[in-house]
Amino acid sequence: MYYLSFFLILISFVSGLSVSGNVYDTENNNPIESVNIFIDELQIGTSTDKNGYFQLVDIPLGNHELFFSIIGYQTFSKTLEIRDVDQLPLEIKLQKDPIQWSAINVMGLIPSKHSPEVTQIVQKNKKSNTDQKTLSALLGNLHGIEVQSAHAYGRNVNISIRGSSDFKPGGYNNRVLLLLDGFPVSIPNSGSSDWNAIPFETIKHIEVVRGPASSIYGHNSMGGVINVVTKTGDHSNELHPELRYGSYGSKALSMSYIGNIKNTNIVSAFGHGSSDGHRFNSGYKQTRFSFKLNKALYNNQQIQLSFINSNSFNGQPGFVYPDNPDLVSYRESERISNYLQFYYKAFLGKSILSISLAANRFKTDYNDRDDAPDDKILGKTHYRDQSYIVRSQLQQFFNNGGNIIYGMELISDRSKSNVLRNIYIEPKQITLAGFTQYRKQIFNRIVFDFGLRYDFREVLGGEGYQSKVFKAISPKLSLNYNIKQNLTGYLSYNEGFRAPSISELFLEYESSYGLLLLGNPDLKSEYLSNIEMGLKYDNGRSFTLFGNIFINQYTDMIDFIYTIPVRSVNRESVKGLGFEFGSNIPLSKIGANINITYSYLEMDNFDSDIPLLYRPRHKTRFTFLQKTPIVDFHFSSRYTSSQLYEDFLSDDHPIEDNTVIFPLEKLPETVITNASISKSILNYDISFKIKNLFDSRYVLIQHYPMPGRNFEISLTKIL
Repeated sequence: MYYLSFFLILISFVSGLSVSGNVYDTENNNPIESVNIFIDELQIGTSTDKNGYFQLVDIPLGNHELFFSIIGYQTFSKTLEIRDVDQLPLEIKLQKDPIQWSAINVMGLIPSKHSPEVTQIVQKNKKSNTDQKTLSALLGNLHGIEVQSAHAYGRNVNISIRGSSDFKPGGYNNRVLLLLDGFPVSIPNSGSSDWNAIPFETIKHIEVVRGPASSIYGHNSMGGVINVVTKTGDHSNELHPELRYGSYGSKALSMSYIGNIKNTNIVSAFGHGSSDGHRFNSGYKQTRFSFKLNKALYNNQQIQLSFINSNSFNGQPGFVYPDNPDLVSYRESERISNYLQFYYKAFLGKSILSISLAANRFKTDYNDRDDAPDDKILGKTHYRDQSYIVRSQLQQFFNNGGNIIYGMELISDRSKSNVLRNIYIEPKQITLAGFTQYRKQIFNRIVFDFGLRYDFREVLGGEGYQSKVFKAISPKLSLNYNIKQNLTGYLSYNEGFRAPSISELFLEYESSYGLLLLGNPDLKSEYLSNIEMGLKYDNGRSFTLFGNIFINQYTDMIDFIYTIPVRSVNRESVKGLGFEFGSNIPLSKIGANINITYSYLEMDNFDSDIPLLYRPRHKTRFTFLQKTPIVDFHFSSRYTSSQLYEDFLSDDHPIEDNTVIFPLEKLPETVITNASISKSILNYDISFKIKNLFDSRYVLIQHYPMPGRNFEISLTKIL
């Protein structure tokens, strides 16, 4: 309540003449959110809400020129005479800019307000026409992204973009950064993320950056960035309930509120879900609560306060031993995740100042058990992680259409665990970084982007032990060329880095299946150089076609190998080559839409004969959505080719140079198909979904079978 009280104190306004209105897209007349509106000579400004609405207050009499600017649209100006009478609401329509709309790695105030670059925006549909209800499952349907999990329902997952990560027991080599409204929410000890702590019902859209984003976000973003943008309140004051029931005793209840109280926009949500699981000890329980407050202040300032709490219990089933399927060992985990964020934004003429503060806390407990009659606990593991973030940036807009961002970031991490070496029982991490990005349009056909970030990261261990320092400079350069109307090509070069995590440095843990895992304090940072080029066609009427090719060069890549004891090491050189293409095809005559994507990836390890694991070469996704007067039909199918893994349960494992050589096996190729139908009745959406329609038997991780055919029924109020 202290934060809420503090927030509501800051609500005073200065009286004066005002200008208000709405901003729309010229092609479809849809409202445009987060358009920047400013009056240069008065040094004041604001931005539009989700309905495209804006208001400027305390404007003196006279003629003033209003500028309307947002990435993806042409900048528009309008001269307005302010008289001592009420001003009629303005109706502004913006035209899409073919260069900016198709640009990769664009920068500026895109809808998230925080993120300066984006390659894809995944819009969460208002109706339940998607077959997924978790963030990780939704991401798994996108090209170039792999969801690696030994557990169903999106629990205990690792996200890999373009082969950036693999899965090995005890490995913590996550290289994809999760952002919540622009804030990093990584768990300090591992660098991983609690991917499903964010309430699904509060998600507005998801921004996906494929490839290194270290020039802005530094550590942990060398593989890519997932920015989850949550909803903002409005004046609707509506409750949105949702009920779901499905196979394996799965059930969920959620309630969200979107509205406005005393000129404060509010989004709040509560949800509880549980499942018995598709096999022994694979169930879960989760309760989530969140709120988000947004307030416009006088002098064209805005503040925002948000909080998320997630409390989950997950059963983690053990391996299915090939020679003894009745032998059971398993793990239980309980995690409490808390995110508190404060955001301040001020419009200063053609500049926008933003200051962000965040505090993230994670409490995680594990119990390793076996199937003995007394339910013997083999081991207890606990982690206590906390992270504090201060981020500030200033964005300036120029009359020639360019803009520049200056920023700094300070992160303080602490992790305490009973499986860290005694000398590093409570390590701390301090990261100090500065960054800049410049954007310029040249000859009305070319957009030039340059970015640079410097990171200084210090890891402090126990008393009397020398600290470890990791430094990195991460540049970015990109060119976007408008070849002709609706067709854009781009070329980019990016560098990224990742410092080793606390667990990779200091872990000391013996697993229930007999492996001794030790951290490696001698690890160096890993680096990635990325070159990418591509084309995109967008006819402005929902038909799109894209294709790109990329080359990734990893240096000192941190990889988890089966030495004695097991630990992470730096590999000298790893190269990746891939390409992606896809199309969105509207079928307006039958009210349908088809989306097809394909991705190819080949990664080679040049310093040893040990191949890189869990990198499928081919991945294809097909979706079909049709809206009819009776029901809406959604069909999706995804194909994943075979992928290598090391069978560490095999008894045939010779030891060479202190390294255990497990036999290489292949996970079979998989085809997973989902289907759903939905019907709208009295502002409610009733849907029936069948997941794994053809009952495919598959695994994502060796010896962890995934669910067969299952169903879900849901009732949702349409937003």
